[in-house]
Amino acid sequence: MERGLVEVADELARIVRSGPQDLTWQRQYETVGQLVDDLRDHADRLRSGDGSRLPELRYLLLPTGPLNEIAISSGWAGRYVTLANRFDALYPGPG
Repeated sequence: MERGLVEVADELARIVRSGPQDLTWQRQYETVGQLVDDLRDHADRLRSGDGSRLPELRYLLLPTGPLNEIAISSGWAGRYVTLANRFDALYPGPG
């Protein structure tokens, strides 16, 4: 699997673990622990060559998607945009 995708998922998990996260404006995750576990699962699967959850990670990174909402309300919107753009360049999606 593309190493860059693993790096994006790992960096997202690091950011989320690094400080408090405001989950108010999204409905995907009830706790930061759930979010961290999900991001770790994405990274672990990608690391093992399993891209089956890439469409889900793409959804999380969409504008107004869960990670966008969390990033904006938690103060790391700039880092989010950089990672989301990198993800889009590495995984343009189907079609």
